[in-house]
Amino acid sequence: MTVEALKPAEVAEDRLRSRALDAIRTCTLEVILDSDEPLRTVDAARTVAEHLGLELNEEELGGLSSVVRMVLDSDPLFSQSNRQWDLALRMGRAEGDRRKPVERAIEDFIDLLGHPARPHPIAVLVSSVYGREPEYYEAMINRLAPTRPQFFAARDGRFGVTRWLIDISSDEPEDVEYDNFEDATILNALRAATADASGEGPTEYAIDVVRRAGSPVETRALLFLTWSKFPDTDPDELFVDLFASPEVALERGPTWVTAESHQEVLDQIRSLSGNPDTASDLVAATAPNEDEETGILAPTTVRVSDEDLEQVYDFMEQSDRSFRVSELCQQALESFPGSRTYPGVLASLTTRMREDDRFQWVGSDRFRIQGTVPPEVEVLPEGLAFDEGEYLGEEGVEVDKMLDPRDWKHGLDEQVAHYLVQDVGDDSTVPQATPTRLEVSPPLHHYVAGTRYLRYSDRGFFPAEPELVHVSLTAPDGTRFDAWVNNRIGLLYGLKDWYEANLPWVGGKFAIERGNQPDEYLLAYEGEVEPLMDISTERLQQLLPLRAEAATDLLPLSEIVMRLLRAYPDGVHFVTLFTEVNVVRRIRRAQLASILSGQRYFQQLQGQPGFWHYDEKRAQKGKKKGGPKRPMREYYNDDEGGDEFLEE
Repeated sequence: MTVEALKPAEVAEDRLRSRALDAIRTCTLEVILDSDEPLRTVDAARTVAEHLGLELNEEELGGLSSVVRMVLDSDPLFSQSNRQWDLALRMGRAEGDRRKPVERAIEDFIDLLGHPARPHPIAVLVSSVYGREPEYYEAMINRLAPTRPQFFAARDGRFGVTRWLIDISSDEPEDVEYDNFEDATILNALRAATADASGEGPTEYAIDVVRRAGSPVETRALLFLTWSKFPDTDPDELFVDLFASPEVALERGPTWVTAESHQEVLDQIRSLSGNPDTASDLVAATAPNEDEETGILAPTTVRVSDEDLEQVYDFMEQSDRSFRVSELCQQALESFPGSRTYPGVLASLTTRMREDDRFQWVGSDRFRIQGTVPPEVEVLPEGLAFDEGEYLGEEGVEVDKMLDPRDWKHGLDEQVAHYLVQDVGDDSTVPQATPTRLEVSPPLHHYVAGTRYLRYSDRGFFPAEPELVHVSLTAPDGTRFDAWVNNRIGLLYGLKDWYEANLPWVGGKFAIERGNQPDEYLLAYEGEVEPLMDISTERLQQLLPLRAEAATDLLPLSEIVMRLLRAYPDGVHFVTLFTEVNVVRRIRRAQLASILSGQRYFQQLQGQPGFWHYDEKRAQKGKKKGGPKRPMREYYNDDEGGDEFLEE
């Protein structure tokens, strides 16, 4: 009798449920081993019911299927694919532990079942670990079991293991007890509970001990008490006689119970089938771990197999989109959060997909079929490239010359470093601590392309790997849409529809904030504008015709800048001027700085560094003087211009 059998009576129901689950677990293992192919849960449950002699209606069979599924999912020996269960070893989901000799493994696997077993199911289990065909190991068992001392023959071609029996090689009962029981607690409790047991022979006596114990009796304790009463008893023969008796039943352990007590277990299984929810907590509490599986499995017990990976690929091919690994685990492999195997399947699938060229990792836990990333997010959108054309003046001479930054007018080296004028292919910012929020005010070319440039100083906001990252954006109204980060180019794609529905063409200002998941972000916008980039619709209507004229008539940049500055007699900030120039023609910051520095009639207002003004008088004087152009440094202190700032 076990220690649990001596617990207070109020836990008897839980003990009975535990015995019922043990019976289901053992029978399910045998059913899986007997099958040549994976089984659906309902088929496994139906066969379990047949083996246990239970006649269940369809509703009860459905309930038993739920319990069987919980048992299978809680045990590392099993795994499932496409709603079909098998040994995790045979499915390629686990590695077998081959450190022990095969003969010892055979012994351990019979012990795992807890009762005498036929060679075939044990051979299947051995085969799944060591790799040869089951027939090879079945022949080995048939050859070894009758001759090896660690096995004994039961009836109907079954074999048990002698570790269930007692060693009676010593002469004195006290020595036999010492040889077999380091702790006599269980034995003494059984002695006290069955002191009045009787019987004409050892089998009858042992049955009476089981009946008087009132609870499962541990095999070795039962054999010792019976041997003490009948010293001529052969332990293995007594075991075989009890195994054949209809008055007692052998349960996993192995332990012995009366036929009536075993019927209570079967009734409990029927009860669990009627209300499977009552089994969930107990299944989790009694679930075996790897160590309890007698070393069948190697330390890494969950592995996504090649077949699983093919199944995932086939599932993903049905839709041209990105999939989260967690979604694939549930939809393709039917491994769900909360199950024992889910964390291992999730980790293994992630690793295998990262290693397989058919899949493309697109950030966080998202993957796509290779080659299905939207092609537009892999290239620079039209309108974002710089205009590299050569524009000549009236005499066919290049007038828009690039100057050495040392020849720029005072302060331009700082003005070109302004955050708002950094753009794709023209960025002098440096990586900083990971920002928690990005302020965004897209210029017209990004508005049209639906993009947002990620300056080097912004790059830590989104994941730096892989090169293409799929993210989700949520607008203030709760609308959720997909976007892409191209880390090579430094662009966020996918904003076009939201721009058009919410922002002015130029100057709108919003923010991007982090969401609850690593690849989820929030857009924050309340109608704000960026003052330095706020171009009114009326002004934009003036710039767009100039854009067309500049392209048709090949206007030099200096001409474009002059026309723009004429609209601001009181001066305009460098950022605003740069924004307007880029409406007319895509240029780099250094180009504008060179134009402003290369012409004496482009001046900064005194006391307002960064605000630029077109000086008509200087322009007229320049036309009258004509002649070759002097180096920029000569202009700074000439007799006509004074210093570089213009008096208001």
